[in-house]
Amino acid sequence: MASSIEWTNKTWNPTTGCTHISKECDFCYAETETYRKMHNPNMEKYKLGFDVVVEHPYTLKEPHNWLKPSTVFVNSMSDLFHKDISLDFIKQVFQVMNDTPQHTYQVLTKRHDILEKYSDQLNWTDNIWMGVSVGNQIATRRIKSLVKCGAKHKFLSIEPFIEEITEIDLKGIDWVIVGGESGSNAVRPMKKEWVLKIKEKCSEQKVDFFFKQWGKTRNNPNPNDPTINKAHRYYSKGGSMLDGKVYWSNPSVKDDSIPVVNLFGDEYLIMDELDDLITIWELKSYLPFADKELFNNLKEDIRINGLNDPIIFVTTPSGQKLVIEGHTRLMALKALNKQQVSTKELKQNFNNLDEIKLWMVKNQLTRRNLSNLEKIRLAFLSKPTIEKLAKENLSKAGRAFSKKSFENRGEEIDKVDTYAEIAKIANVGRTTVVKYSQILSNGSQTIIDSLNKGNMSIGSAHASLKQEKETVEKKEIIRQEVRQIESQQSDNIMILNSIDEGKQKISDGDIDVLMIFNETDKLNILKKNTKVKIGVIYLTKL
Repeated sequence: MASSIEWTNKTWNPTTGCTHISKECDFCYAETETYRKMHNPNMEKYKLGFDVVVEHPYTLKEPHNWLKPSTVFVNSMSDLFHKDISLDFIKQVFQVMNDTPQHTYQVLTKRHDILEKYSDQLNWTDNIWMGVSVGNQIATRRIKSLVKCGAKHKFLSIEPFIEEITEIDLKGIDWVIVGGESGSNAVRPMKKEWVLKIKEKCSEQKVDFFFKQWGKTRNNPNPNDPTINKAHRYYSKGGSMLDGKVYWSNPSVKDDSIPVVNLFGDEYLIMDELDDLITIWELKSYLPFADKELFNNLKEDIRINGLNDPIIFVTTPSGQKLVIEGHTRLMALKALNKQQVSTKELKQNFNNLDEIKLWMVKNQLTRRNLSNLEKIRLAFLSKPTIEKLAKENLSKAGRAFSKKSFENRGEEIDKVDTYAEIAKIANVGRTTVVKYSQILSNGSQTIIDSLNKGNMSIGSAHASLKQEKETVEKKEIIRQEVRQIESQQSDNIMILNSIDEGKQKISDGDIDVLMIFNETDKLNILKKNTKVKIGVIYLTKL
């Protein structure tokens, strides 16, 4: 079956089931997946659960039926060298791999002792990559057995990387995969310094290095890593970038090159390739992605009616066609396996990527019938771009800012009126843009959500800011009064936080009476009665 594992493209499971043998197994994804599948009537091979190791002879035919040469991870849901799997069946699996040289097979085990024991009795053809899991220092003992085995290609899977590995010898190893622990139960974060040590060791010993994932977003030292987003070509759990770069070196595949394009002196990862078109993340993600329903509707419309609006591109200095309009349509075409694409070249000179972004926003505003709020929301995406261009004293989207904005005064440049520029793009008044900005900066999530849902206008949402501010100030005054009363209260008065707390205090005998007030000044009345122990709750309905 097709695989979501980043370093392979198919999985083949001639056996199922396994048992834990090390700390690396504590949160085994294969175990979780087995329990998810075991009650599915269409997945009968998992019905006995994870703790029962089962050989499935009928699966041995599968690789012979695959039409395209594939890179195959063998036993993603088990361990081929488990003690409960017979040598005879392992030989049968190897025979299938020997008989299908068009495929490349990756076998991974934690049972290095059984691998070493059986190695001489197996036929290690060139299309078999053998690996061992090495998630902590003690697991490095498995490497010696791997190096001794008869496999012509050997790799390490340092995943989940749960403890620092201070010493490791990669002599005889061709490839190292590193990844942090993922899954809902994963609680053992991988540290960046551990990864860099392994990367440096690979560099020293000329071993291919594959950094798979951080495992959890919270473990990624870069919260802005774009590969955290599932729409990114190099998405992995928690992100896959290490110091801003993707390291997906994979010698087990024919071509492991990472496609890039050079633009304005910088290198960018290519996200999509269709026909002779390419996209990059910085432009593809600049405008909001279409939601799932809208995307599916677009895809269905293209399937029935074809592509009405052409994909707009600019030609790069290297001759590549970079998409600047129609990213969603391109993704729909890819999903439909359409090869012939209607395109249109924009013959306009851009000095940098930010100018392209501004053009994209303006183009969207001319193409779509939008409300003022939608126009401002779209134009507001340009705010950091406008500020950046102003700082660099460059032209904006092929048209200069006002002379005053760019007038040099010594080494200083006057600050551009960002709100005025956004207002021009959206074709609305500057005041409206300023109000929108203030709502985003100072409004509560309730106000922002109400605005975005169309339940409030920009004007009414902005007016609500003043009411919210007054409410916050009034609540703070009451809090200060309550704190003052608490510091001066009689021994018989206890200020509580809730009715439930009051009930408990009465039950425990700490107070005799529970009273609820809306105003703080009534406490002076209570102080006259010092014999009764009173619990007080203040309700501030603002």
